[in-house]
Amino acid sequence: MTAYAVIACDAEVPGLGRCMTEDTPLGEPKTATEARQKLRREGWRRTRDGRDLCPHHANRAAA
Repeated sequence: MTAYAVIACDAEVPGLGRCMTEDTPLGEPKTATEARQKLRREGWRRTRDGRDLCPHHANRAAA
């Protein structure tokens, strides 16, 4: 059995609930920390309060 980490966006979408975007970087990372490090290159961000944001929501939060 192979296990790998998947990171899901924690942003709230008005009227829809939570964003359903999730991603796994190439190389099948074994830990969430490793996955976040690799996904950071693709635009994913982690907020100070511990939420993961997909590139779409990370860009909106920075604006």
